[in-house]
Amino acid sequence: MEQKKRTNPFRKYLGLKEFESRDDIFEVRIDIFPDLLNFSGNVHGGVIASLVDMSIGNAVHSNLNENQYSTTVELKLNYLKPLNGTEIIAKSYLLHKGKSLLVGKSDIFNDHGQLVATGTATFMILNKERES
Repeated sequence: MEQKKRTNPFRKYLGLKEFESRDDIFEVRIDIFPDLLNFSGNVHGGVIASLVDMSIGNAVHSNLNENQYSTTVELKLNYLKPLNGTEIIAKSYLLHKGKSLLVGKSDIFNDHGQLVATGTATFMILNKERES
């Protein structure tokens, strides 16, 4: 299932590649470039956190109707090993779908398929105000 193309400057800056869903698992990728690295030459933890948030957000977005939007209310991460190489891969899915909250999980892999970080995020579902 392919979703509507959503863009914003931050996603564009990171180079977040289009994603697809297979069996309710959403995969997104980012090519690693020098601006994403910390002083040690590894991908900055904030980049990984952003990817966890955005990748789970893709799974959340697929469960909303046109009158709804969502916002992150909680984000938790575990960094397991330094991330370097040429690409970051996030695989995300929902753990819980409630009336007002959705909880998702994202596993982050390096370009060798090694798990380097894992995280969860909780999103609140909000209703768009009706236009007059």
